[in-house]
Amino acid sequence: MELYVDNKKMELKQKRFKSFGRMVSEINKQLTLDNKVPYKFYVNGEKLRDNTIINLKDLKLVEVITKTEGEMLLDSIMRAKEQIDLFFEVFDEDNSDKKVAIEISEIEIIERGIFLRWFYNLLLLMKSSGELDFVYSDFDDYINDFEQEMQEAEKAYDAQDYETFVEMLEFSIGDLLKDFYENAENYYMDIIDEQNRKRLPN
Repeated sequence: MELYVDNKKMELKQKRFKSFGRMVSEINKQLTLDNKVPYKFYVNGEKLRDNTIINLKDLKLVEVITKTEGEMLLDSIMRAKEQIDLFFEVFDEDNSDKKVAIEISEIEIIERGIFLRWFYNLLLLMKSSGELDFVYSDFDDYINDFEQEMQEAEKAYDAQDYETFVEMLEFSIGDLLKDFYENAENYYMDIIDEQNRKRLPN
């Protein structure tokens, strides 16, 4: 079996594995040492899909395309912008002249709950990266505000108070998401600038 990472041949210390999952874990360990994250896997020339069962006997070639943690963070910021657009789609109808509550399906409620957790984790990742520390002194306050609003929304959801939950999604949480959306390009460019600054020799 041959292993290529970003088109360069790589040798694994361990030669035999009981499962493909253990092999992937070993690859991930080595990539972590180089500050890289696996982005795409190809097995015998075909892109690896979720829940694919790999027979180690048939394994001839594994190719891995990676990104650095910084690149993954930048990708996530742009993905967040796209997801925020989708988040607000359900509120796009103009109900100002109609005193009718917006109806959201159970699936849409669950999807938005999942997104809130994903977005919160992105905020924590942005904070832990340290790339924005010197640029946005109020970023910690933004994260705390989002965390509090998210927790209140989750309490309303757990209590099956969906009217309050949806209202929070549209207004208090919605306002925080709009703030991020408007600043996303600035975050993106400031992170790039900070990464470039760190690459410069002292």
